[in-house]
Amino acid sequence: MKKNLFFLLLFIPLLSGCLYPKERLAENTTPPVQQIQQVQEAVKKFQEKTGVLPLLNRDASTPIYEKYPIDFQKLVPGYLSTIPGAAFEAGGNYMFVFINPEEKLEVRLADLVVSQKIQSLQQDVQLYYTRNKSYPFGEKIVDGYYLLDFKAFNQEDETVTSQYSQQHLNIIISEKGIVGVDYAPDIQMAVQKLSTPPGPIEDLRTYLAVDSPVVPIKSFPYLLINGEPHLMKVYN
Repeated sequence: MKKNLFFLLLFIPLLSGCLYPKERLAENTTPPVQQIQQVQEAVKKFQEKTGVLPLLNRDASTPIYEKYPIDFQKLVPGYLSTIPGAAFEAGGNYMFVFINPEEKLEVRLADLVVSQKIQSLQQDVQLYYTRNKSYPFGEKIVDGYYLLDFKAFNQEDETVTSQYSQQHLNIIISEKGIVGVDYAPDIQMAVQKLSTPPGPIEDLRTYLAVDSPVVPIKSFPYLLINGEPHLMKVYN
């Protein structure tokens, strides 16, 4: 009898662990676009009542598409019943962020799977630099940017699957040793759809962020030169 009770007690936590995902299944399978709309509506009500946005604090040097994450602790439960299932706070793969919060209230998603992959490679690069006093530069793309040399880590070449077109995007490194994704193919397609060409000093990443629910995470700025997107050299 005691033996049977022992196994029953072991089984109950396992059963509870299996039930929990089912309870959250509906939330986790809600299309992210719907979740964006729900969060944006909640943010709008929060701003109308408080006069501010529900933002997490980030350092001024934080990359633009990671700089304005939403603080769900300020929205739940007063403005949202629960944290949306796509959010990493609820076990999802996205960070909910604002783009251009000073100009227009727009909520987007930052893909944390891509972010984590690039962050892991960034750590590899820093370790390589510590040991070799140089960066693992591969083929030069344009001034200031190179393909990442995966052979320096004894690894096979890797790419990132585009959030916009599902094509494979190259992983690149700046001359300062910063690792990122080359979104040029996606930007090229976005620019071709425009009725009016972008201005000469306009960062082309804007067209990906505005026209898609997902921001170009871990990216560099691009300018339009001779009708094509070119990586802009960053001096700081």
